[in-house]
Amino acid sequence: MRTTLDIDKTLIEEALDVTGLKTKKAVIEAGLKELIANVNVESFIDSFGSIDDYPVSTKTVRKWRELEESIIEPGSVNEPTVS
Repeated sequence: MRTTLDIDKTLIEEALDVTGLKTKKAVIEAGLKELIANVNVESFIDSFGSIDDYPVSTKTVRKWRELEESIIEPGSVNEPTVS
């Protein structure tokens, strides 16, 4: 679908630089996919509800996940063997 947009040039250039993507279209599509994925994660987490005595936000869950990933040492988890 062809659409005309007025997007901040420096924002597009920075996105191209940090992602390594080659086209503006690729950057915009990647950004939209990431936005959709984030909203889906938020909805998924929120669908579990909360415990009144222990409210947990999605930001807290993400911080726990990042902390958990930073604790695991590379090679400490059994990785699938490549045949």
